[in-house]
Amino acid sequence: MDRIEVIRRCAAHLHDNRVARGSDRTNPYTFACEEAEVRDFEVRKLPLGHPQLKGGRALLQPRAKVILHEDTGNEFLDAFLVAHEIGHDEFGGDVEIPPTMSIDPTRSSDPASVGADRVVDYSNRARQEVQMDMFAREFLFPRSLTWAWHIEDNLGAQEIADRIGAPYDLVAVQLFDALLLPVLEEPGERTSSPKPLNAEQQIAADHEGKALLLKAGPGTGKTQTLVGRLSVLRERDVKPDSILLLTFSNKAAGEMTDRALRVWPEAAGAAWIGTFHSFGLDIMRRFHDRVELPADPRLIDTTEAIALLEDEFPRLRLKHFNELWDPTDTLRSILSAISRAKDEVVNNIHYRDLAEQMMAAAQSEDDVTAAEKCLGIASVYDLYEELKAERGAVDFGDLVARPTMLLETDAEVRTELQDLYDHVLVDEYQDVNRASVRLLKALRPEGKRRWVVGDAKQSGDRFRGASSFNIDRFETEDFPGGSSLQLSVNYRSSQEICDSFRGFAQSRMAAAEAGFEAKANKGTNGIKPVFVGIEAKDREIDEIADRITNACDEATSFRDQALICKGNARLAEIAAGLEARGIPVLFLGPLFDRPEI
Repeated sequence: MDRIEVIRRCAAHLHDNRVARGSDRTNPYTFACEEAEVRDFEVRKLPLGHPQLKGGRALLQPRAKVILHEDTGNEFLDAFLVAHEIGHDEFGGDVEIPPTMSIDPTRSSDPASVGADRVVDYSNRARQEVQMDMFAREFLFPRSLTWAWHIEDNLGAQEIADRIGAPYDLVAVQLFDALLLPVLEEPGERTSSPKPLNAEQQIAADHEGKALLLKAGPGTGKTQTLVGRLSVLRERDVKPDSILLLTFSNKAAGEMTDRALRVWPEAAGAAWIGTFHSFGLDIMRRFHDRVELPADPRLIDTTEAIALLEDEFPRLRLKHFNELWDPTDTLRSILSAISRAKDEVVNNIHYRDLAEQMMAAAQSEDDVTAAEKCLGIASVYDLYEELKAERGAVDFGDLVARPTMLLETDAEVRTELQDLYDHVLVDEYQDVNRASVRLLKALRPEGKRRWVVGDAKQSGDRFRGASSFNIDRFETEDFPGGSSLQLSVNYRSSQEICDSFRGFAQSRMAAAEAGFEAKANKGTNGIKPVFVGIEAKDREIDEIADRITNACDEATSFRDQALICKGNARLAEIAAGLEARGIPVLFLGPLFDRPEI
């Protein structure tokens, strides 16, 4: 069960217990205060902007056993603030947390999938706040109660809102969830302890001293080992708030928090767990005055950046980028070049210097043209930074580049962060770019207590300048004196698949290290992968159809077989070809051709 469902069920259970003790759930503020009283917390309602709130809207003080909140003028919102802090008490223990700056009673607990909110959602602090909003909503008004009042008492959303004094939008959210989401069965008794580590994993988890790179291929239990590392740090009495755990993807950040919660609940609330980009945004918020930004800088995406530049672009009178009727594609390409520069921590001033050096060194006509184009990009880069500064905005490229430059140039900030984060752990190290590596070096220049896990053979996305080259230079250039370990036991595949992968890696993959091994924990299954070469593309579908038909027997049917293809367009051709040959397929069509899209 994931953390969201654990929080939701806990809140609903506390609601039911409170009702069983005689509390009136149609009076939400009293209802929340009575739960706080059971926990020995005093609730104090303070005027808006009171100094004790420390600039926030509510504040939990676990050691003083006090919940402070602003007087919103609305009883339900007051109750929501109290319930939000009760959630922090339930899931944070005695760990001191910053004030609650904002609440959103209707916000989904699912992470944003597009736009700037992707970064905000997966900053560690922001994720906790979203979850506590969900806790408060479920504690004051659980889905089961919504269902009962709507289905059994025949009340509409507005009537329910009037009954408890809640905003209509909140009731609508709970009503949709109650009607549309499946009811999960209560899990049976089970242990939540993680699987024991094997010998290789345990050695890595126990590592002390200078930087360690753990090379872990697919299926070797890298996340399990990383969680094991957290368990080791807990046993060594490391303070959870001294741990910085950086991942590369939103999904990994959420999963890592859930896994950390199981082995070390305090770490899930106090350690900084999130993506490089969310950590960079957090740094810029903390030290906004040092980077000349507002306390909460606005994050813009590529679409907004293009809109920002469109009106100002013509006045630059560029020689090589003069498509003024519809400059969208041109600006997108220029912004891509600027973004790559930021991935290498090259700001607009440095970029112009490099372009001018290119022009000074240019000899051929082609060299001059290339230098002129770079100078044109430099002009757009200057304009872009000027427009963003006027609006107090940053883009995705800034999120790692600007904090990196701040740490490298500001000794006071660097010292503060170095003192704060004593242990730095990184997941998916093969996907970091140079800006990320320089940020890590600035945080812990000597490499001590830096623990990273990655696999050069899985470096395929090249997102924002990522390169497996960073793994190659880990021990030699970036963190001299560091060491590396290898996980060789695969828990996902058979030995036949591991052997095929090892053979391919050793002969065809430059990123594969010498002596690479892959041992299957499951052993052999007697079935070897087969590579088939076809002389012409048109014959491919015939070959696939023959193999599907030949595989069918008493034990294997069409539904037991799957076909994976690199691209949607080719997959559509193959699906149509198989159907034409009398083979039934389950293929929903290219994503963008579906009626709902």
